[in-house]
Amino acid sequence: MSLDLRQVKLELVNKTMDIAEIETMLSRQHPLGCRKAQGRRLYYAITHEGEWIGALLFDGAVYRNKLRAEEIGWTTEQENARREHICNNSRFLICSEYRGTKNLASKVLSLVGKRISDDWLRRYGVPLLAIETYVDPEHNDNQGSCYIAAGWKQLGFSSGFEGSNGERTHGKRYFLKAIHKDSYAALRSEIPHALITGVKPASGVSNNNFVLDASKFRIDELKKALSGVDDPRTTRGTRYPFVPFLALCISAVASGKTQYRQIADWIKNLGDPLRGQFGFRPNLIPCEGTVGNFLRSINPEQLQSVLSKWLINTYPEVANGKSLAIDGKVLRGTDSVTSKQVSVLNVLANDMGIVIKQLPTKKGAGEKATAQDFAERAENLEGTCVMGDAMPRSLFLRPRSLFLRLIEVPPNKHS
Repeated sequence: MSLDLRQVKLELVNKTMDIAEIETMLSRQHPLGCRKAQGRRLYYAITHEGEWIGALLFDGAVYRNKLRAEEIGWTTEQENARREHICNNSRFLICSEYRGTKNLASKVLSLVGKRISDDWLRRYGVPLLAIETYVDPEHNDNQGSCYIAAGWKQLGFSSGFEGSNGERTHGKRYFLKAIHKDSYAALRSEIPHALITGVKPASGVSNNNFVLDASKFRIDELKKALSGVDDPRTTRGTRYPFVPFLALCISAVASGKTQYRQIADWIKNLGDPLRGQFGFRPNLIPCEGTVGNFLRSINPEQLQSVLSKWLINTYPEVANGKSLAIDGKVLRGTDSVTSKQVSVLNVLANDMGIVIKQLPTKKGAGEKATAQDFAERAENLEGTCVMGDAMPRSLFLRPRSLFLRLIEVPPNKHS
């Protein structure tokens, strides 16, 4: 029977009666019958002009798979901690009258790849980064060609599964599909990546917050850099080790957590094994108030200097960017009285999405004076494009300035 592939859709099935209908369909037409999914699971109905023509069932990833671990680059600890970001396509059925329809199966798999991470996140609060499946050569008349056509990678044959009775099943073809181009890097990163925390959607759609690629972070290198920051605390009440605590806070912010509550929750949700890699003892979990008091006590200029050097070393491929943005900001929560609020002039490297300098200033005319001082003292900025918010062109045309090009941004518009 011919189908218009443009009319093929996926319907996420939630109602008990509809799930029962899918299970009946699988038990009657799928060569392996209906597998009763355990734990987390999603049911999809494949529709064409409103008619059900097939179904898919997804559940949790298998506990251990050597092929998967080698492809991703997982350690045993990472596999245990991040297995929940992979699901298993345990059943895929095209109804008998539609089997053999050219490109139908690969079309369905393509539709799944575009939405399943968001569906899983909404249902279970965990984003998916990869999908796996097994094709049984004894019960299928194909070799998984539809998965290959949809961009899945065949990694070989599994070793089989040994049941409680001691019998081992035969091997099956194993396929793995990365949902995002950075999926594997995120799954093996030392510090939880924005894709794993859900801050950056696995669909690839950008969000409003610039989030650094944490797959390039190395905990030891970050801690080494932060050792250059002075600990302002007294010897009393220092329950949390300074450098590990600060490294955890920095990692949380780099993952998109910008409020004290969010940072505290991020640290708590890491679990003891990951906090232990930073240097925290088991069950040592700071609360929101502790995080706020700790971060407010640190010298911001010293921390900014240390972080700028570390970020440039971490991302050398974009450290030579020639585009800067200058803008003054009032630090949030410094004081309710306007005259007492703390203001800084931020110098942002656009290519990196990070602030490379943060200069103390005063709101209004003080920002212009600080910008002029920065322009006259700056080095190695020849050919740099500078974007300023309502900054007079004359500030950057002094004899000592090395800026050769300036883009003036009108007030209330930002790059």
